[in-house]
Amino acid sequence: MIKRKALFRLSIGLLLIGVFGGILLDAIGFFPHATAYILSIPIASNSTEFWLGWILSGMTITGLVTLFLSLRHHQGLTTFVCLMAVILTPYVF
Repeated sequence: MIKRKALFRLSIGLLLIGVFGGILLDAIGFFPHATAYILSIPIASNSTEFWLGWILSGMTITGLVTLFLSLRHHQGLTTFVCLMAVILTPYVF
């Protein structure tokens, strides 16, 4: 099922850093009054943009792309399930 193990590990690491980094920074108040989100990660408010939010969103998107490339079978389904998990996880915590 896994075509490239190193790429798979990289994708899981990027996904974890992106999602839980966004949750952690939002919980400690690093993104005050956020109004714009990408994949449930705050990227902007009315007065400013959050560059760290953009970086975390980029890491998460890169993780999803590398996950798709690292798998041999069921790439689309697995990537879709991980995308839904990335979007819904911050609302659980």
